[in-house]
Amino acid sequence: MELNMQSLARLLSRRTLSFLSSLAFSSLLWLPASNASAAIVPYLGEGSPILGASLITTGGEVVATFVTGSGFYDNYLYVSSPSGPFTNADSGSIGSNWIFENHFSSPGATVSLGTFAAGTEIIFNVLADTHGGGFLNWYTGPASRNADGLEHAFVDAAYTGPFGGVMVGFEDLAGLGDAGFEDIRYTFTNVTVGSVPEPGMLALIGIGLAGLGFARRKQQ
Repeated sequence: MELNMQSLARLLSRRTLSFLSSLAFSSLLWLPASNASAAIVPYLGEGSPILGASLITTGGEVVATFVTGSGFYDNYLYVSSPSGPFTNADSGSIGSNWIFENHFSSPGATVSLGTFAAGTEIIFNVLADTHGGGFLNWYTGPASRNADGLEHAFVDAAYTGPFGGVMVGFEDLAGLGDAGFEDIRYTFTNVTVGSVPEPGMLALIGIGLAGLGFARRKQQ
């Protein structure tokens, strides 16, 4: 069956509209209602995990509690910033001042990280020993902090598990691997979530919505 040019144009417009609608909708599915710049993490657990969010202190003592850890790599948790007794200078050496380790620490173990002024961002990093392939450093916060350009930690302020506090979970594989974010998980007191905008996600949604508007104008 042959199609004339006008019919073909209408068909292409409908297909383009459908594709761009799907693109925009699927992108929005990864955004929490509270912040259009942070992504929901694909993991099964309590609360509302936000990928790439930062941790901001509310003032007072910050206490960390180990929740769980898994994976082949040995993951050592440190405070990257502000510098203090749990900072390893991101040197690629393990040292002895780590907070938790995914295979050695016991669920419920606590460590006081000290007292912080309200509004301070605490940047945590996990040093992953790959057993023969060197060390990998991954950080809380935006993707730009990590060597592979991806967010490697989620923050969940709505965690309702047995230890309380704000939960953080790390993925230790470059490229995110299975994206389970279960390689080391822990909670903190006296911190809140401060999301960091990710231009890449916003740009993707912008392209989808702009194309959607163009397709609608063409269809009219």
